[in-house]
Amino acid sequence: NGYGDGRAISVGELMTHGQRYELQLKGAGRTPFCRGGDGRAVLRSSVREFLASEAMHHLGIETTRALSLVVSHGETARRAWYTGSGGGMFGQSREPDTVIDEPCAISTRVAPSFLRVGHVDLFARRAAGSPSAMRELEQIVEHALFREYPKIAERNEDLRDKAVAMLEEFPERLGQVVAGWLRVGFCQGNFNSDNCLVGGRTMDYGPFGWIDRYNPLFAKWTGSGEHYGFLNQPQAAIANFHTLLTSVAVLLGQEAQPQAVALMEAGAKKIQSAAQETFRIKLGFLRDSEKGTELWEELEPLMRKSDIDYTIFFRQLAAVLECSDSPEMGLKQIQRAFYQALPEGLAAEWTAWLQSWAAAVLVEGDVAEVTARLRAVNPKYVPREWMLAEAYDKAALGDYSMVNELLELFRHPYDEQSDFEDRYFSRGPEDKVSQGGIAYMT
Repeated sequence: NGYGDGRAISVGELMTHGQRYELQLKGAGRTPFCRGGDGRAVLRSSVREFLASEAMHHLGIETTRALSLVVSHGETARRAWYTGSGGGMFGQSREPDTVIDEPCAISTRVAPSFLRVGHVDLFARRAAGSPSAMRELEQIVEHALFREYPKIAERNEDLRDKAVAMLEEFPERLGQVVAGWLRVGFCQGNFNSDNCLVGGRTMDYGPFGWIDRYNPLFAKWTGSGEHYGFLNQPQAAIANFHTLLTSVAVLLGQEAQPQAVALMEAGAKKIQSAAQETFRIKLGFLRDSEKGTELWEELEPLMRKSDIDYTIFFRQLAAVLECSDSPEMGLKQIQRAFYQALPEGLAAEWTAWLQSWAAAVLVEGDVAEVTARLRAVNPKYVPREWMLAEAYDKAALGDYSMVNELLELFRHPYDEQSDFEDRYFSRGPEDKVSQGGIAYMT
C-alpha cells in the first residue's frame, strides 16, 4: 500500500450552543486527493493525533479536537518504520529501516471548519482571466468569512471591505497560535499553507513533535528542514499570511496594491510581536517588559550549548525563585533538566544568569506573584514522543490503559499531579529517547 495521503473526509456539520462544527474522518479510505495513497491511517499515528490535539486544547492553544478513535480488528496497512535499534545520531541515515503491518484506525476530528490557506490559494491561482473562476474565489472567501469570521461576515459592507477586515484579524489569530507553540515547546513540522487553517488554529498532527533537548531548529520530522524548525515557526506563519493575503488581494484589484503592502507589514509585525512576547512571559515578566527580552537573548545561547530539556527547565524556574536567596540551590532546582553534567565554567554561567534573572523578575512582582505567573504559562506535562510511543505500542496489543492515563494527564498540564511526577515529569528513558521513531521520524 502507498502512504495514507489525502485521507480526510468531511462527513457532516452540526450546530451546538450556537457554534457550527465540521466533522472529518481521517483514515477512512481513498479520496480524490490520495495521490496514489491508500487513504488509511494506522493506530500509531491515530493515537498520536488523538492525544496531541486534546493536549493542545488543554494547554490553551487553538486547535482541532479529537472526538473519537476506532481501530479495526482485522484490517492492517504496511508502513515503513524503525526497528528501534538506534542509528541516525552520528551522520547515519534517519530513514526507516523496516516495513511493518499495523492495525488500521479511523479518527474523527472536529473544528468550526477545516478551510486551509491552501484552499484559498488554489482558487486564486485559477481566477486569473476567467470570470467564472473569479466568482468561485469570491465564494470561497465568502465561505471563509461565514465559517471563521462570522462577526465580520454580518457587517453591512461589500466583500472587499470584509476581506480586508479578515486579513487584519487573521495574523492576530495566527500569531497567538504560533506563540502558543513556542510557549509549550511544540513544532508543527510542516507548516505550509496546506497545513494552516484560515481560522488560525493548530491542525495536521502528523509531522509534529514536542521538543526535548533544546535546539532552535528542532523538528521531529526528517523532512522539515530549517525553515519549519522550532524558532523559525513565526517566519513560516508570516509566509502563510503572505499566501492568504496575495490570494485574497486578487479580489481587491491592482489599485489596492499599497493597501496590501500595508496589510502585509502590519500582519508580519503582529506575528513577530506575539512570538517575542512569549519568551518574556515564559520568564515570568510582564508582556511588555524590555528586561524580559534582554534576559531571553542572554538565555537562548546558554541553553543552546547546555544540552538542556526545554519543558523541565522552564517549569523549574518557579522553584528557582522560591530559593533565590541561595544561588547554589537555584542551580540545583534546574539540575534535572540537563542531559549531562555541566562543566564548571558553564555551571558558573548558569548561576550568574539565574541570579540576574531572579533579581530582575522580582522587580515586577513578589515571589508568590511571579511563581504563579510562571506555573500558569509553563506546562509541567506535555506529550513527549516516548510517552506516545509507549501508549500506541500498548494499544496495538489491545491495552488502552496508557492512552487513557495520558488523556487524563494532559487534561491538567499545568497542575502538579504529584502521582504522575516521577513517571512523566521526566526526560524519558535514556535507551529510548534517541531511537528512530522517537527522536525523529519520516
